[in-house]
Amino acid sequence: MAKRRAKNEGSIYFSNTSNLWVAQITLPDGKRKTKYSKTQKVVKEWLLTQRNALRTGVWVDNDKVTISEFLDRWLGDTVAHTVRPKTLTSYKYLIDMHIKPTIGYLKLTQLRPENLQSLYAQKLDAGLSSRTVQYIHAVIHRALEQAMKWGLVVRNVADLVDPPRVTKKAPLTLTETQTKLFLEEVKGHRWFPIYLLAIVGGLREGELLGLHIEDISLERGTVYVHRAIQYLPGKGLIETEPKTETAKRVVTLPAFAVEILRDYIDSLKRNQGLLFTTSTGNAVSYRNLIRHFHQTLDKLGIERLPFHSLRHLSASLLLKAGVNPKVVQERLGHSTITLTLDTYSHVLPGLQEDAANKMEGYFNGKH
Repeated sequence: MAKRRAKNEGSIYFSNTSNLWVAQITLPDGKRKTKYSKTQKVVKEWLLTQRNALRTGVWVDNDKVTISEFLDRWLGDTVAHTVRPKTLTSYKYLIDMHIKPTIGYLKLTQLRPENLQSLYAQKLDAGLSSRTVQYIHAVIHRALEQAMKWGLVVRNVADLVDPPRVTKKAPLTLTETQTKLFLEEVKGHRWFPIYLLAIVGGLREGELLGLHIEDISLERGTVYVHRAIQYLPGKGLIETEPKTETAKRVVTLPAFAVEILRDYIDSLKRNQGLLFTTSTGNAVSYRNLIRHFHQTLDKLGIERLPFHSLRHLSASLLLKAGVNPKVVQERLGHSTITLTLDTYSHVLPGLQEDAANKMEGYFNGKH
């Protein structure tokens, strides 16, 4: 008597009725899945995938979902409730502009490594930066991880694709001479305290604009960073939490900066609410701040830089002054010291030379 095939092994046969090869397998819930193809190879590969999925406890219960359909569900059910609003907006933009138009029509279970490699190549050829394409890869990878958890795919094909390598460049900043010229130029402007805090405190632009008067302790000379202002299309300026948990931090300020803040807060004639506002009491627009920053650089004949360069300037000045990188990491709110060291590795060679000179002085009796 022939041995009966187990339900999780499935079967393959040729249908004379449809002139197609057929593979069938029974899932743990009793449902039967069927695959049709003109070639035996296709149904064999499909059946092998289904068997492996069952053996590892991950089985696909719906192989008709398209990539576009899945991404919409993923954004609405998962991403919208787990990331910051600005991150959600960037995910939606990349998905709608770059991912869906290229591979969105494919069934999720049909996605192959070569589809992703082709997507990345197309985007690079179209002029997208390596960093943007790398971000597209990160979004796809994260989405497919969720697809695996939901049982929609049995593997993350993004693991089998190499995203483009991004060449790290030293962050651009103002020189020390340019910094002094810049601060002198903006000294009488109402946004002078913003620029000062960016340089001496290393705060991000959103963190600066999200500060409240209550976050400033003039007695202790500290700034408590625990919220930020972001612009979202359709919603305008909103208040949200900082980028990461480690971004919530207390930054100690130099005495001269504390006195400048004291005078500024006294001029406001109030003791609560946003520290920096427009004349009507609303949050300051990041775009307006950037416009003024660039106009000032233009006036001084300095090449335009991102506002974020002031944060890089803060870190560079601290490291050059010999401040422990761990302290710099904490002031910047970086998630790890590795991020700090990687970002400012261009500053470290000078520190190494200084360390070598100090060691030389020690052994030669010059310490």
